[in-house]
Amino acid sequence: MEKLSTFLLGAIVGAALVYGSLKYHLVRANDGFHMVAKSDAEFAGAYVDIRNFSLEDWAKHPDLAAALLQADKRHLVNEAASDGVRQTIDNVFDALNSYEDGGVPFRGS
Repeated sequence: MEKLSTFLLGAIVGAALVYGSLKYHLVRANDGFHMVAKSDAEFAGAYVDIRNFSLEDWAKHPDLAAALLQADKRHLVNEAASDGVRQTIDNVFDALNSYEDGGVPFRGS
């Protein structure tokens, strides 16, 4: 009987995790974790770390951006996007400083 109860508990926990991953995005941001309802029931995007998201990453995840806006968590999109722009600008300045110090000139890809 003990084996059956362990199996049933595992099945219930597994079903709850599957349900949660189909219905919610687990988003890791600079200020912690956020649960955001998904618009479509898919496994894609069950866990997303947006701490280093660039503008290109947001373009690849429009469903996540829409879910964050719908959940009134616009600040997460704004913070991640501004961090991405800031990182791009820092990379350009680093490349220019490297060039001034005798390095290889910066070339866009």
